[in-house]
Amino acid sequence: MSDSAAPQVSAAADRASQTLHRALDILEAVAEGAHSLKAFEERVGLTRSTTHRLASALVDRGLLSAVGRDYRLGGRLVQLGHQASERLGVAEVARPVLAALAADTQDAANLGTPSGDDVLYVAQVPGRRRLEIRHRVGDRNRIRDTALGRALLIDASPQRWAALFADAPDALQAATFQRDMEAARRTGHALHLEDGGDSIRCIAAPIRDASGAIVAAISLSSVPQYMDEARMAELVPQVVAAALEIGMALGFNPSRLAP
Repeated sequence: MSDSAAPQVSAAADRASQTLHRALDILEAVAEGAHSLKAFEERVGLTRSTTHRLASALVDRGLLSAVGRDYRLGGRLVQLGHQASERLGVAEVARPVLAALAADTQDAANLGTPSGDDVLYVAQVPGRRRLEIRHRVGDRNRIRDTALGRALLIDASPQRWAALFADAPDALQAATFQRDMEAARRTGHALHLEDGGDSIRCIAAPIRDASGAIVAAISLSSVPQYMDEARMAELVPQVVAAALEIGMALGFNPSRLAP
């Protein structure tokens, strides 16, 4: 290739890259509520003819659909999203987030998924405390008895909550659980503050996938001497943010839950 040809190839590659970015800008604009060529023009800063050409190319590939002058996301995006979801396991996505959370807090970080009336631990990163709460991958607990399990139940109906205590001899236990679940639903996270018996402190938050459904939950656990109620309150935003980070990597859009 001659010296004069190299700049031409580079310029062509730059133009192709810019075209790709503009097409992606149009897809993002549609996802955010823009549905007309005029709205696309304002978003990407191109001429109407160029914008129309890009939008038409996206329609041809099934990434957009068009009814008259109204554009929507296309069915091909749904197919691609489903394929990506199948290939992207929640444990794989969560591990680096769990590791960062455990390293930053020095407490154990866990990932759980629902399994009937149990929570199944599918990933775990130990803390660095002299005393710590540790669950092994593959361990199970009753879903009603842990903050991790309760975070998984935030979207469940009150009837589902009540059914989990159908065998409880103490009606107060069931009433307390209902109250705790109502609080978890309001706040978006669940707490475990057991000072007697198992002496566990735990903060958990749900992880949602691209559909907005809760598919897993993340938790941070320790013993009371390292995690008093004041420190728990400080850590809640960090745990919730970690859960959101994992969810967004799975395709979750936080605006789905906006009031």
